[in-house]
Amino acid sequence: MLGERAEIGYTKAMVPPVHLSVHSTNTLLGATATPEALAQRAADEGMTHLALTDTNALYGAPVFDRACRAVGVQPILGLDVTVAWPEDLVPNGGEALPAWLAPPGHLTLLARDAGGYSALCRLASLLQGHADREGQIRRGLTLAELRTNAAGLVCLTGGRHGFAYRCLAHDEEALAHRYLGRLCGIYGPPATFVALELQPHARDAAANREITAQLAGKADFLGLQTVAAQRIVTLTPDTERLRLLAAIDRNCPLDAVPPHALPNGGDPGVTVHWLDAEAMQARFADYPDALARTQEIARMCTPATGSVLPSGELRWPTLTLPEGETPATALRRQATEGCARRYGTPLPDGVAARLARELAAITTHGYDPLFLVVADIVGYARQAEIPVSTRGSVANSLVAYALRITTVDPIAHGLLFERFLNPGRADPPDIDLDFCSRRRDEVQDYVRRTYGEDRVALVGAMSTLQLRSAVRETAKAYGLSDAELQQVLTALPRRVYGPRRGEARTPDEVIASLPEGRLRQVARAAYSIEGFPHHLSIHACGMVITPGPLTDLVPVQMAPKGYLTTQYDHGDCEAIGLPKLDLLGIRALTVLADAAEE
Repeated sequence: MLGERAEIGYTKAMVPPVHLSVHSTNTLLGATATPEALAQRAADEGMTHLALTDTNALYGAPVFDRACRAVGVQPILGLDVTVAWPEDLVPNGGEALPAWLAPPGHLTLLARDAGGYSALCRLASLLQGHADREGQIRRGLTLAELRTNAAGLVCLTGGRHGFAYRCLAHDEEALAHRYLGRLCGIYGPPATFVALELQPHARDAAANREITAQLAGKADFLGLQTVAAQRIVTLTPDTERLRLLAAIDRNCPLDAVPPHALPNGGDPGVTVHWLDAEAMQARFADYPDALARTQEIARMCTPATGSVLPSGELRWPTLTLPEGETPATALRRQATEGCARRYGTPLPDGVAARLARELAAITTHGYDPLFLVVADIVGYARQAEIPVSTRGSVANSLVAYALRITTVDPIAHGLLFERFLNPGRADPPDIDLDFCSRRRDEVQDYVRRTYGEDRVALVGAMSTLQLRSAVRETAKAYGLSDAELQQVLTALPRRVYGPRRGEARTPDEVIASLPEGRLRQVARAAYSIEGFPHHLSIHACGMVITPGPLTDLVPVQMAPKGYLTTQYDHGDCEAIGLPKLDLLGIRALTVLADAAEE
């Protein structure tokens, strides 16, 4: 266990160490390695595990989990969180906090089990709640917030980005001791789930060497373990792209990027790229037990189920039903009553048989709650006189017609139910709802009131740097004039369905078509960041409803309109068992409703 002391040396014959402080491009504009590339590198080097610890958000967690499994690597999900210094901890004899304690520090948190994953979701949601309109985190987590969400987590102290390192760098050893004691109180006792990160520099200056030795001494004094940590934001030395991303993030020229905005703090002696096992062994030659302990922590973060993420089992909202009814019996009753209103009683033989067959298929797939929720939403819209319609194959369902979800009689028109739902379909069927574009917000507000504001969220969508936007952002960072920017944009392929005859097609052709110098440099740099995540946007119409608090299952953040939004896109939401409801605002429906009213 982590809390046991053991002097374990690392050798080449042993399993390679595990990287536990790893950032992907989902640390927005702060890293250049994709989750897939990180997983593949770990597999190529024979690593058994790999952690992903993006800063303050979990955008890439499901993608990373799938990528690791695809190459036979055990994923460890974590978070690099910013934390606020506890205001009641001041240097001995001091009455106020010194300025060097004002900027947030960092901790690395790793999920040991499903409970730890839920804790990460809550913490990531809290952190994004502290973000301003530009997405900058202005306040770190408090120790009270960490304590409330500590179950199932392993805490690493943040290395050179943590408060313990910062205190020792300012000769405040007693203050570092008191701060580490607070962490032990949160993630212990015993302090089994706390480890002091050691991060020696590539060019190990005397000061860094001394602080690393002091941290190791603190671990002995407090009964903690040390762990080797190489902060990774790129696969290879990539300072130019990191500076460009920092300039885009801060909307400033390249030469105006402050050192603290760079992952290495502007110190070329601090490496932030991937190191192989041999390089890690050389880097931590004085601390072999800390290097071997990466495997111990990795084993602690390997749940019996193989993943801390929720399974793909569908999770439906909690429904208010009459006593003794289940979703299946409630749907059967409502559909039978609806058919009686549509066709009279007794039901015609063809209708009764079709209804029984559809209900059996719906219940077998477990989609009874879906029909009940959709019927409830459509019922509210009709009662509030909000124009509503459906689209697609749901019109083939007699159950939907009976519940007044649709208005087309599938019996009279000979529509086949199997086009909507058949035994071979693995994913939930889509029931897309169209509403008047002016009044869709009323429907969304009804869903929140009915099912709980902490259980309803819009679905996120990651906006990426497409080529033209990448060129514009890069040109701004390089200081190009409007005329020069237009020259680069003109060289890019213009047509949606492919370039014109004789037009540059490949990146190399585009770059070669530009004059030597800065224009080529900008085009080359823009191509290198094409497709990088830029910010979280909102799906055009998707919404999820969870049976309990959203943050038990998915991290969220606040959209500009004041609505909760998932940090996962619709595919990742469905992968963890959250089916998406599509509530569309359709202008054409608004125009038709206005015309009918006139």
